[in-house]
Amino acid sequence: MLVGALAAVLTLGAGPVRAASAGHVSTIDAATHQMTVTDHGRTVMTFTAGFGKPGFRTPSGTFHVLGKDAVITMTSCSANITCNPRNPNYYVLAVHWAVRLTGSGVFVHAAPWDHAIGRADTSHGCIHLSTADAHRFYDFSRTGDTVIVKNTGSLTSGPSGP
Repeated sequence: MLVGALAAVLTLGAGPVRAASAGHVSTIDAATHQMTVTDHGRTVMTFTAGFGKPGFRTPSGTFHVLGKDAVITMTSCSANITCNPRNPNYYVLAVHWAVRLTGSGVFVHAAPWDHAIGRADTSHGCIHLSTADAHRFYDFSRTGDTVIVKNTGSLTSGPSGP
């Protein structure tokens, strides 16, 4: 049984299971499009955020940072959205400052192409930040940090991506 559980963790790319890190808690509220980052209860950063569009709602819930990538290639095919380049939801993007929240592909990341951050939800399930804000969050975040996502209208995680 332990071997199967270890294989599942390694398959997801999350690495060894780690306890939540003490002190770092981020709350991301889709109702206000605000992200508040705290360190031992003290607010250290506040950002404007974007969320998943209809049909690709960002899941609400309590997550823990699984890992980080300074640059990662995200594709609609790997996110189980579409592999058809003619589909309007098709994408292949080099994404910067990506902080992974789920094994299924929900990240907090830079989205310089999203000019509606804070005004409209345009992603395929990820949480969009400006490049500068995503870089600050990436630098601050540690594996195991708690991230609370609320008021998205979705409690389950389906296909997701930028």
